[in-house]
Amino acid sequence: MAQHKTTFGGVDILRFLAAVMVMFYHYGFWVWAFPDGVSARSTGDIPAHPEMAFVGSGWVGVQVFFVISGFVIAFSAENSTPLKFFEARVRRLAPAVWVCAPISAIVLLMVGLSWPTDAVVRLARTALFVPFEPWVDSVYWTLGIEIAFYAIVWTLLRFGRFDLMEAVAVIIGLVSTLFWCLYFAFGWTDLAEARWLQLTLVHHGAFFAVGVLIWLMRFKAVTAARLCFSALFLASGALQIVSSVDVHSIKVEAAMPYAPPIIIFLAAVALMAWSLRLNLSWRGWRRIGLMTYPLYLIHDVVGAALLGVLIRAGVPYLVSIPIVGMAMIAASWLVAAEAEPRVRMLLDRTLFRYRLKAA
Repeated sequence: MAQHKTTFGGVDILRFLAAVMVMFYHYGFWVWAFPDGVSARSTGDIPAHPEMAFVGSGWVGVQVFFVISGFVIAFSAENSTPLKFFEARVRRLAPAVWVCAPISAIVLLMVGLSWPTDAVVRLARTALFVPFEPWVDSVYWTLGIEIAFYAIVWTLLRFGRFDLMEAVAVIIGLVSTLFWCLYFAFGWTDLAEARWLQLTLVHHGAFFAVGVLIWLMRFKAVTAARLCFSALFLASGALQIVSSVDVHSIKVEAAMPYAPPIIIFLAAVALMAWSLRLNLSWRGWRRIGLMTYPLYLIHDVVGAALLGVLIRAGVPYLVSIPIVGMAMIAASWLVAAEAEPRVRMLLDRTLFRYRLKAA
């Protein structure tokens, strides 16, 4: 089937909702459940609110992001060149980071969680996409994983073998599946947060593989093999989510349920696949999708600090949460609509000017 569709309204909506889930997970649960976290320290001392535990599974929005990336990157790379793919990724990733990271660094200084030299180091590492901590905000841990997947796709384009995308995705998914089976079989709990396993896609490869397979089944053909591999990798993703629940339980010193994040994840993937059959072509969906990335980057430290300001001003915690959420959504719109285009224009006039002259 020809790829005549260049925008995916359902995917944009889902991506935005996943970011909102992560945001309200931080504001409604993490700021009081994990006092040692950056979110809690940015906010201040908030007493426990067990009634908000229902948002405690919102972190699974990150796993949804990875599935969406597998789909979108495979779709966008198929008819691209190595240079165009590289430029597109830089133009997509860098502007929001270069706008949001300085804001987060300033807020870290304001709330006393950093000092000038430390903030500069964190900001430089973040702006340069260094895949290891420290960064200005812990949410940047996902960027190194995304870039690792992009590097694989770029390599296939570089050698003119994008036709191997399916085989490579299956291999990535199988390696990830094997790891999680061995992880639970042999109790490799010390590897649950190993950064090198994250950056080699061993931890999260199954999610990207599912996205690639959804792309293949939407635009190529639905086959028994693709369906079987998709089911296998979804099961592998569920195992990764179980391991993440265990890690969260240790950090908050309380048992957390396995079922909610798994159900949310599977429902999100099902909705994504279903939405691809709909004609959601309104341009506004694309704008909402573009807001997702800056919302994810700016909401944690900046939003948590604002949450603390409102609470200290006497605004009730449960009232402050939606106020801060709306403020961060508005900020993400400003970044996506105003700031990012200007940074991209600057990139086009400097880093990518040689291509513009050649064109």
